[in-house]
Amino acid sequence: MMDWSSDLSTALASGDPGFMKAMLARVPRDVLQRAIPYLTELARISEQDGKLEEALTYYGQLIETAPATADWHVHRARVYFKLDQLEDALRDAQRITELLPEQALGYGLQAQALDGLRQRPQAVAAYRQVLRFVPDDASAKQRIQFLETEIRREGLLRQALDPQAAAEPLAIELPPPPQVTFDPVLFDDPSIPGSFEKFRVEGLRQHLWRHSGHQSAKNSLARLVDPVWLAAWDTVLSTMKGSKVLLRGSELGVFAVRALQYGARRVLGMELFSLDARIADGIVHKHLVTAWHEQHSAAIQAWSDVERRGSFESFAKDKGIDITVPDSEQLLDAQCDHFVFPNIDHSLLGTGIVKAIRQYQAGKPANRARILPAKASVFAMGIQWSYPSTAFELQPVNQLRWSLYPQALELAAQSWTALTAPTKVGEVDFESFAETLWQVQLPILADGNVDAIVFWFDLDLGNTRVSNAPGSDLRCIKPAVQHLDCISVERGRSLPVRVQVRETRLYFQAQPAPTQLRSHGLPNWYVPMLLDQHRNDVFGAAIGRAVASNPAQLVLDIGAGCGLLSMLAAANGAERVVGCEVHPAISRIGKDVIKRNLFEHKVTLINKDCRSMKVPDDLPRRADLAIFELFDCSLIGEGVLHFLAYAREHLLTPNARYLPAAAKVRAMVIEYRVNRVWDIDVNLLNPYLFTPSFTNVDAGRLAFRTLTEPFDLFAFDFSKATPVAEVKELQIPATAAGMAGAVLFWFELQLDEASWISNDPRTENSLHWKQGLQFLPEVRVETAMQLPLLAKHNGSSLILQWQQDVLPAEALLQHCMQNADEYAKVAELAKRFAIDPAAHGLDPIIAQRFAATVLGASA
Repeated sequence: MMDWSSDLSTALASGDPGFMKAMLARVPRDVLQRAIPYLTELARISEQDGKLEEALTYYGQLIETAPATADWHVHRARVYFKLDQLEDALRDAQRITELLPEQALGYGLQAQALDGLRQRPQAVAAYRQVLRFVPDDASAKQRIQFLETEIRREGLLRQALDPQAAAEPLAIELPPPPQVTFDPVLFDDPSIPGSFEKFRVEGLRQHLWRHSGHQSAKNSLARLVDPVWLAAWDTVLSTMKGSKVLLRGSELGVFAVRALQYGARRVLGMELFSLDARIADGIVHKHLVTAWHEQHSAAIQAWSDVERRGSFESFAKDKGIDITVPDSEQLLDAQCDHFVFPNIDHSLLGTGIVKAIRQYQAGKPANRARILPAKASVFAMGIQWSYPSTAFELQPVNQLRWSLYPQALELAAQSWTALTAPTKVGEVDFESFAETLWQVQLPILADGNVDAIVFWFDLDLGNTRVSNAPGSDLRCIKPAVQHLDCISVERGRSLPVRVQVRETRLYFQAQPAPTQLRSHGLPNWYVPMLLDQHRNDVFGAAIGRAVASNPAQLVLDIGAGCGLLSMLAAANGAERVVGCEVHPAISRIGKDVIKRNLFEHKVTLINKDCRSMKVPDDLPRRADLAIFELFDCSLIGEGVLHFLAYAREHLLTPNARYLPAAAKVRAMVIEYRVNRVWDIDVNLLNPYLFTPSFTNVDAGRLAFRTLTEPFDLFAFDFSKATPVAEVKELQIPATAAGMAGAVLFWFELQLDEASWISNDPRTENSLHWKQGLQFLPEVRVETAMQLPLLAKHNGSSLILQWQQDVLPAEALLQHCMQNADEYAKVAELAKRFAIDPAAHGLDPIIAQRFAATVLGASA
């Protein structure tokens, strides 16, 4: 063996950076660790003597030896500035920001590099980040003022020289919002501190409350189409003959009408939101008009308008049914025999049932109305997440599985393993509710790591019960998942759990209590994608065939995520795979996954958008095979056409292969509406199913009728396809008569010559993409009628319509994006609202969605 020490001495004496770098690479890592002070001194002396290339070599070796030390990146960035290598300096500055996110240093170096590269809007954003940490930095303020002036001047000149540009607004890029983290200590007390300005608290609450009103109607609709839920409540309502019934939420008027049908003497439906009240009033009014017509029949035709109105008002009053939006006085004054609260979600208390009952009971100590639901028995167990759809170790992904509010357990049983016995942890009596703390022990059945607590309940409805236990047939309310910091457990022991039972929330806290700070989490589709066995098998087989043809080829994995497809390529024999993933948290987890599965020597994961990658900086050469799974239910919604267009021009060889190779989007026009619940006409609910943009649905759970045969929308050859917009005017023959009000669409994906995969709703395989549903204004059609459908895409958005429909852009958070302090204060409120939405009268889905936006806005 050659003596590396003598060769290293020769290299260092030569001053040749290439020779020095090669010899340093031969030094054992443990020796380099001990030599850090020596290398530091050599780097300092070289930089001081103007030997900048030598200094870069030393700093590069120091970074490789201790990559998490920000100082070496700072020194190397400054050397790059001296050499006018600004792009290299920018990369080091970005790394400094990752290592020191709460300091101005990295942002200042980024601003300097971007300024030098004449990327002025980006430089302004970086200088503004400096001011976030050092508000009095005069040089940053002066540079922002100068750059903004230059940006405007260049914009005005461009508009003068190019008349077509005159309509484009002059815009300066906003700074990225501050990083928002979540400390689990907030779970213990999410109340709003008195130091928070009241105008901000109430302003944000009102903003979310308005959105909650729209969500409330959707929640009721979801419950009204669940036969198990309806059957249980039908049994309850059948007992109310001769009673006064107060419905705190009338399920859009349907429960009010049903109680009336069963002989209730008087029914008062009190809605929290005015939209719910308008819908409910319409359902009730339509029912009463029908009954009034049946009672008076042809005599109505002879009456005047005044007589008709008087007759109907008298008829409706006799029926004793009212719908209203409550205030505290109305609720206190409403005497009744039954107080009914059907708006329950998976968290049990998170929709405010106890709060509403207490409001009703205040001032009525003598009133003994029957409360329904009456009680709930709560059960729980500790689980470990499983990933049976792949042979790889994916447990690091669990670090990003968390939430502020308990989530509904939508995943199949094979995706988790029960490590503790299902255990009854307590009982909630809604009528005589008292806040308490349950101390419970969950018996451990198997060794492992508890990742979450799953809890559910049996709901006592008086003369019947309904349960959302795992595996139950109830669809509208699933078990709840409370995420934990991972806890190692041993069989035969017990897992201690504290359950805080508060007016508006149940909170399960396993011991030890959570301490991990959180920021970014996984999008809700990510884990179902990893668990999609059929997808993984088909992709794996196709990748295996592609790699077998030439194991030495360079593979590029675009949008690599946690590295699953990259590892499939490596496991099938690929010698070198480079993956890119733009999401920093997922990229970090992906590197851990790749390391745990021992593919570090074959797979490199880069935290970049592929459109920022270059050869040879990120890829040693152009790649021979591109693998990617960048699809939503519309195929193109994640930008696959844009990514491939860049990769084709800059990252792939002219003869590169693409996997998947091609795809086509298909669709059919359907009738999707709710006509009756029980025997009640609920046609008025159908407009509230409508959403302006398409939604992701599981067609297997929708009661729809097909009105056309499937037809093609767009086809893409991924070796050629570009994001250039397309428009098609289609004439689709109707195969059945009905109300055409929606288009159900999916895609067929050709991986290679041997395999296809599809989320066609008519196939047996239930793929994680599910399907897309685009609502349209309803049109009555007859068989063989030609349906004029306009289909278009702009490279990333699929639009289907009968006629042009321009929608306003979403402007969420624009009011506070320009002020970091304001943003931070809003973020603090958002976190507290999401943990305990019912305490503030908010819908849990809306509060969570807003908090996720705040937490994820800086991704």
